[in-house]
Amino acid sequence: MAHQRFRRFNTGLYYKDHDVKNEMSMAVRAGNLIFLRGQTGFTFEGGFVGHGDAAAQADQAMKNVKVLLEEAGSKMAHICKITTYITDRAYREAVYQVVGRHLGDIAPVGTGLIVNGLALPEMLVEIDIDAVIPDDEA
Repeated sequence: MAHQRFRRFNTGLYYKDHDVKNEMSMAVRAGNLIFLRGQTGFTFEGGFVGHGDAAAQADQAMKNVKVLLEEAGSKMAHICKITTYITDRAYREAVYQVVGRHLGDIAPVGTGLIVNGLALPEMLVEIDIDAVIPDDEA
């Protein structure tokens, strides 16, 4: 099966003040594997949710994750790994509570990183997801 690419976009949509205009996809399905672009407070239309509010950004990111997984033929229960990037340790509790509400009892493996910054200064959190669709559901 060829790789399927979902929600192709040009990075210029999100990084208007930068000379970065790469063709990307929000999700790629390779067989039963699903890889998502790191999700932030950006909506699919290029708007931004949660200026100054890491929890609101995490909520938007997780809403995006659900939509992208479903468009790729997957679902939240298929999440295997989550990597959460935050720009300040103070955001950890609020962000992880939001992420936990979205994940419920899925219990993926996870890594949390505190980073000096993300692509834009208003971004306080970015969430990276890998999922695998079980053979009996593919």
